[in-house]
Amino acid sequence: MAPREKAQLTAVSEAVEPLAERAARAARSELRGDRGSILGAIGQASPLSPLARMRHAPDRWSVIHVMERLEEAFRTLSRLPVATRPRGYINSMPFYVYDRSDLNAQMETYELERMARLRNRVRIPPSPAEVARMEEALHWPTAFLAGAEFHHVARAVNLGSLWAAFDADIDANLKRLKITRRAFNPRKLQGLRIIARELVRRRTPVR
Repeated sequence: MAPREKAQLTAVSEAVEPLAERAARAARSELRGDRGSILGAIGQASPLSPLARMRHAPDRWSVIHVMERLEEAFRTLSRLPVATRPRGYINSMPFYVYDRSDLNAQMETYELERMARLRNRVRIPPSPAEVARMEEALHWPTAFLAGAEFHHVARAVNLGSLWAAFDADIDANLKRLKITRRAFNPRKLQGLRIIARELVRRRTPVR
């Protein structure tokens, strides 16, 4: 039997198989620790598709890898569960019930769609490994660019990494700070080179 015909036959058999039997097979796979069949209730998962994107660290510290680590650190920082009020204080206001006119007005201004996206948003907390890499990377500008002569360099490294991490409008931010790209980019590159050189000199493990 050809591979294509075999795949079609498997798909047909999975569609015909009752949902209860597929759910039971998925439960048995979970008990055995078989991660490849964990989605048996809706069809067998392909073993070629990993559950998470694998990270590949280079053999040696470089400017590019330092820049990627700093951008990753700011993205991880934004995913941390940060408290917005002191513990013990809660909102005591009653729940507001919208009437039909309010909902119609929100639909016209797309406010209803925006609020639905906010309520359905799921924030996945970072893993312990991501938090450890974040803490390490955010410490680099303080450790290696602490001198007064590196004030503007450290600021360029932090701001450049922050803006790149969230795809911000760099030109608009530089215009707001009254800094040109011709002055900003060399400062950022100089700071990244200093950090990479210090990491190599101190034989810091690459990760």
